Amino acid sequence: MIKSKSIFTIMILIVIGFGYSCYKNTCEIPDYESQVVVDGWIEQGAFPQVILTLSAPYFSDIDSVSLRKLVITQAKVTVASSTSEEILTLKPNDVYFPPYVYRGTEIKGELGETYTLTVDYRGEKITSTTTIPELTKLDSVWFEMDQNLNADTAGFIWISFTEKLFEKNYYRIYTQRKNIDAKYVPTYFPNIDDKFFDEEIIKLKLLRGNENPLDKEDILHFNVKDTVKIKFCSINKETYDFWETFQKELFNAGNPLAASNSQIKSNINNGLGIWGGYAIAN
Repeated sequence: MIKSKSIFTIMILIVIGFGYSCYKNTCEIPDYESQVVVDGWIEQGAFPQVILTLSAPYFSDIDSVSLRKLVITQAKVTVASSTSEEILTLKPNDVYFPPYVYRGTEIKGELGETYTLTVDYRGEKITSTTTIPELTKLDSVWFEMDQNLNADTAGFIWISFTEKLFEKNYYRIYTQRKNIDAKYVPTYFPNIDDKFFDEEIIKLKLLRGNENPLDKEDILHFNVKDTVKIKFCSINKETYDFWETFQKELFNAGNPLAASNSQIKSNINNGLGIWGGYAIAN
């Protein structure tokens, strides 16, 4: 999907999942049991892809060695549609971290089709189901300079599309700059719920995102010399809910005044993460 993308754009999803009880100056932290974290996607016309890791406790040591131990490379990953089923093959891919992706070679995504993911790992069965929604196409794309800057090279990309009135729709947006970005990167506010629109023709200004959401460099503007590809994704509510709550946690993690205590919504049974279907207009 999302995707020359990955969950985590790619970052391993390390779950801050610890419960604790304190009495006076003493904290008792219970034993932590890792869960399988899924970053999986399927787009129309493309093969399914899945990245698997293990969650880690909040107070664990994080370095290159410990991160490698969280990578799952010996699972059986199966994707099934209404007409066929296949076992995905693990392949190296340095665009992502971890650099291993379970990838299909037979089933390709179709608009309106439902896909079931099954992961068998160490006696556990992790499952999820997603649907690729109908496609919303972009009507136009253009670039405008930022008139508030004393620079003649920085600006924003704008898009317009026609909303399907009387239908509930959700979107997610990525961009990729040629020779700069290794993969598609979510825009700064990538998740769109059409409840905020009351018009049929929607115009949106895209704020450039960063592969590292906590990086403090200018992540808003595009350069007039950039060649940019846009991935405009129609998604279902479950996929939207995951990315919206995941994004809020990322923002909270970089804000010392914000509390990071919300629950990331997942559509994975017996695990964490996301298995999403994406209808891509690019």
